Amino acid sequence: MDFSFFFEPPELTVTGTLQIEALAPLSMASGHPGNYYQSLRVPSPHMLYGMIENALGWHFAEDVRRELYKELQKRAKKVNKKEAKSAWLSALPEASDTKYFSFLRYHLEFEPVIFEPATITYDDLWSQQLRDSGRSFFGGSRHYDASLENTINRVRRKAIEFGDRTGFEDVKPEALDALPDGGKVKYTSIRHLFPQYYASLPTVREYVEPVRTGKKIGEPDYLFRFNTTVKVLQLLKNALDDPAAPLYLGSNDGWVNATIETA
Repeated sequence: MDFSFFFEPPELTVTGTLQIEALAPLSMASGHPGNYYQSLRVPSPHMLYGMIENALGWHFAEDVRRELYKELQKRAKKVNKKEAKSAWLSALPEASDTKYFSFLRYHLEFEPVIFEPATITYDDLWSQQLRDSGRSFFGGSRHYDASLENTINRVRRKAIEFGDRTGFEDVKPEALDALPDGGKVKYTSIRHLFPQYYASLPTVREYVEPVRTGKKIGEPDYLFRFNTTVKVLQLLKNALDDPAAPLYLGSNDGWVNATIETA
């Protein structure tokens, strides 16, 4: 992964346009929408950064992203001592409601959308794959190993209890049937007998579909002007020419195609 751009001051001397074509209906919900995922009509800057970072292959857990960013700042300060107090080297970028922030934030800026298409909207049911090692997973998964059938029935009768607090013990799966009523078992004792992921309950999600009369395949639906550095421009060109992962906006079924043109 090439983060060499980060060690140069964010001198945004290059201007261009980001062109996005929707290949599928888009659901661009922001924040934590609750029981209804209402979509934005235009992708937010955080979504644009996320799309580009997917193309670059920069997939990091929240804690890893934060630590890596701080390490980049620390190293960049050594070669940019006069810039040490600038936001680029002294603060984390503003994060989205989901706590995502981009490594590109100070070296790539987007202006408001130049072109926004008319859209049609509709609601559909949507589920996501979840993973949890504790109570949520135990109650969420519809599937489990057949050897647990008797144990699950005992839990439903409240003969035994699973949990993760003090007083709950590790019990080998083969010893569960012999466990007396009132037993308390740690979730981790049987975690391996459940699937890796389980599907959440269906949630209503809004989708938007750009509509342009006479639009030809390959023509963009959204246009954004951006300002960036020479190095980041090259990163963008390479990533969008050969993305490390499929590009999407909002939910991961909202596939798009993206290209850039320089002024």
